[in-house]
Amino acid sequence: MGLLLKIILFGVALYGLWKTFRHWKGLFDRFVGKPEVPPQRPPAPPPAAPNPPAPAVPARKVVVEDTVQCAGCGAYISTAAEKCSHCGRPRP
Repeated sequence: MGLLLKIILFGVALYGLWKTFRHWKGLFDRFVGKPEVPPQRPPAPPPAAPNPPAPAVPARKVVVEDTVQCAGCGAYISTAAEKCSHCGRPRP
């Protein structure tokens, strides 16, 4: 037999052994399960750079109007209103 034929037969034999091993290992893993690999924790994220404080938003002045109760319907209306917007009566 020639040397080239021996090399080819050796390669075919190795290929057959490899495929047989992978087949049986696949069956073993399917029925027994793959060996457990300890879970690896992901690396901690880098610390965030402190954000510069945002410019202060000027506070709006709180607007509160005085109200009075309408004698006709009981709704609260502004003291600046001339009449009730619900029932139309003049402000008391």
